[in-house]
Amino acid sequence: MILDFKYSLLFLLTGFSVETFSQPDFYSYSLKGFRKAEPFNETIDLENPDLNRLNAVAFYLTNEQRKKKNLNELTFSAKLEESATIHSESMVKYNYFDHRNPKSKKLRNPNDRARFVGISNPYLAENIVESFVLRYKAGDEVYPGEKGVFRYNPNDEPIKAHTYLSLGESMMDRWMNSPFHRDNILLKKAVQLGCGTAFYLKEDFNDMPAVIATQNFQSYEYVRVNE
Repeated sequence: MILDFKYSLLFLLTGFSVETFSQPDFYSYSLKGFRKAEPFNETIDLENPDLNRLNAVAFYLTNEQRKKKNLNELTFSAKLEESATIHSESMVKYNYFDHRNPKSKKLRNPNDRARFVGISNPYLAENIVESFVLRYKAGDEVYPGEKGVFRYNPNDEPIKAHTYLSLGESMMDRWMNSPFHRDNILLKKAVQLGCGTAFYLKEDFNDMPAVIATQNFQSYEYVRVNE
């Protein structure tokens, strides 16, 4: 499932500063070199998935799509990643899939979540997607084994997990094949991006490992944070 959402909000120029943060190691690669980075090509450990890596992969893949269209490269925002992660975790915790949070008025829409993490000038667009962590295509016939184990044929080896890069590509393919999500990824007025993911097991599908991912795009101007 994938949905899109856009909000705009005028802001008062009082009590804020430009966002500052230390660049995480996963954001130190070049757009040309990230595909060869060893951490992104490792198979996901289903017992201990590193969602920071997946967040970074989604960030690079988005800029890769923008570069193909000669659009500006988005810069990373830790605050946008924080707001995106909050929403992904909420959708997993409360079992819903929507841009509107039905459980919290303070976190109701993307701009609400941005303000919650301290962004004073939110101009957000949002993408969300749900993807399987195994190399499984929805709708394909599989044979469930023990919890979390699936085979295409009874005597086959279990279906393996994605690498961080291949899972990110799976998510990106779905976004780019949806006109509204594609529009957000290729938004000319966008300047910053943060991606946040949450891992879970689908209890109604033999504990199939899955993730929900959220992208938060900031438009017009760089994120400012309340002091």
